Amino acid sequence: MNISKTLFKNLSRCHNFMALYDLYINRSFHDIKAINTKKKSTEIMKDIFLLNNNLFDKKKEKIEELLSEMFDENTGEDLLNLKSDQLEAFASTFTEVERLASLYIEQVFKQPVLAAVNTYEQKKYAYKEEGNTFYCYLDCYFEDEKNIQIFEVKATTSKKFDDFGITINKKHYDFFTFNNGIMEYQDLTTKFTGKDQEKVKQKVQTLLDKFSDCGKYIYDISVERHIIENSLKKVGALHKNISYYLVVLNANYTFSGVYKEGAPCYDIDKNGEALFKIYDMDFLTSAYQPLIENEKKEIIKNSQFLTLEDSILGKCCEYKKTTACKFHKICMKEVLQDGSILEYFKKQYAFSIPTIYPKKRQYLDVYDLINQGYHKIDDVRPYLTKMDNIVQYECYVNQKIYIDLVRINKALEGISYPIYYLDFESYNSPLPRFKGEHPYTQSLFQYSLHLEKEPNICDLVKDHHEFLAKDHYDHRLELIEHLIQDIDLTKGGSVIVYNKSFEKTRLKELSYIFPQYKKELDDINNHIFDLLEVLKGTKNLDKLPNHPSFTYYNNKMHGSFSIKKVLPLFSNLSYNDLEVKNGTEAILAYGMLPYYTKKEYEEKYLALSFYCRQDTWAMVEILKGLRQMIDKKINLND
Repeated sequence: MNISKTLFKNLSRCHNFMALYDLYINRSFHDIKAINTKKKSTEIMKDIFLLNNNLFDKKKEKIEELLSEMFDENTGEDLLNLKSDQLEAFASTFTEVERLASLYIEQVFKQPVLAAVNTYEQKKYAYKEEGNTFYCYLDCYFEDEKNIQIFEVKATTSKKFDDFGITINKKHYDFFTFNNGIMEYQDLTTKFTGKDQEKVKQKVQTLLDKFSDCGKYIYDISVERHIIENSLKKVGALHKNISYYLVVLNANYTFSGVYKEGAPCYDIDKNGEALFKIYDMDFLTSAYQPLIENEKKEIIKNSQFLTLEDSILGKCCEYKKTTACKFHKICMKEVLQDGSILEYFKKQYAFSIPTIYPKKRQYLDVYDLINQGYHKIDDVRPYLTKMDNIVQYECYVNQKIYIDLVRINKALEGISYPIYYLDFESYNSPLPRFKGEHPYTQSLFQYSLHLEKEPNICDLVKDHHEFLAKDHYDHRLELIEHLIQDIDLTKGGSVIVYNKSFEKTRLKELSYIFPQYKKELDDINNHIFDLLEVLKGTKNLDKLPNHPSFTYYNNKMHGSFSIKKVLPLFSNLSYNDLEVKNGTEAILAYGMLPYYTKKEYEEKYLALSFYCRQDTWAMVEILKGLRQMIDKKINLND
């Protein structure tokens, strides 16, 4: 079996991945042996996915069921290998990140490196063991008579590593410090003793957790190290000094806005920051090697006895992450249904064993509960102690809607007319495009605005204002000027948004980059009213005893307050009817504008306009619905 670095990382997720992967790639000829590894090898060879017996039609039925979840039975379409709109939108940018990174590495180390856009032109290491070939390709590579330097480039930012530190005795210590162009890891465990040392060791374990924010990148290059050094060992060439580096985008870098011959010039910024940061990973990748060696042994074992087990769901599934296991929908089929236990809010604190000492409460992991057979909301009542979760349970069991009209009404008293319903769309390119931007800055290209001058007097089309950039040039100043013209707060009013942190941050960023409009943008910011906070109960609302923190909950929200979940509860509108249905599709549509034909461009441009318009109109409908509920209650009391 040929096992790339990426496949290695997937095969090491859990015991079942190997068996499902084998069925996936060999769908016309499967060789999966059992579901219960406790059976003897002779029994395993007889049994395929069976819990009770090994009848042929039962085997066939189970296999057909799994295949139907992997492939469309009519078209043969691969249901697991879904494309990522965001990756597609930034594909060329990711390639450019690697090219620029290689140039920066050469500048820092003052030596050429081997780098190629085409994977198969990159340096490759491989070794064989028990019929398997483990291999990897290198982003950037240098070798001479004495040294080998490995550079793994990732299009993420440095923030997670820069912020990784620990405070002991009121003093902060960073684990990564800058030294001669390189961010070096500091082994802080040697600086402390006793309880302080244990505290540091616990923090370090986060870096050695392959599913943590930092750990997953360190793990990636650690797998690379395993393959490289085993490859060199097999040929007796493990005598050179090998260094391992992680290269990421510098979160603190600010683009000057200078272009040369149509291309951005990413020189050192005015604060002395480079576009990239290079992290020395020698120590940490070494610490990962025992784990990876054990994982390799398990992979080989699993390839020899393809088996499926129950009760293995956990963080290895990376559910709801972009790195989610491609088989998670199969393994989690029983729990990914309406009324799932996963719909509970704040799941890390939702389930616990009740004690007379609340501060010593033992919290239960949601995946441990799932693995024990607790799949639905109504399965776990004995473990619920938080009022938010108890109300969710009661709403589900009794099929009721929770509404706190008193608190909703109090929150809505903070709204004044005219109302401006505002929504932004942004393009978070890995490489900054315009002056003042950083890597992954949410660069605004569109806004939608609905104006309601008096209660319930607002038309979808007539009272709609918008701005949408027509191309990929810098239109931020134009956007600001249109926005200021459209929002007149001279006589007061409210600017209603849904989840204020996004809009407020964007306005603050623009006021910094364009100080000539700081007063007007700050004024808009100061008039923002968050409709989401009304429903979640955080808009100047004190939580009442024996009440949940939120003011509204409907089972149809499935544990989410997203506007796309809330809108259908107050309107017959749906995002499913739109060509552009969500923010990710909007990013892709905008990203592709320069490459469309004239007809495609006109269609996508209009689709973007309709999508953003729906976001602000959704707020109009939700506010109207909330007020109708309040009015109905008042009339009933009369």
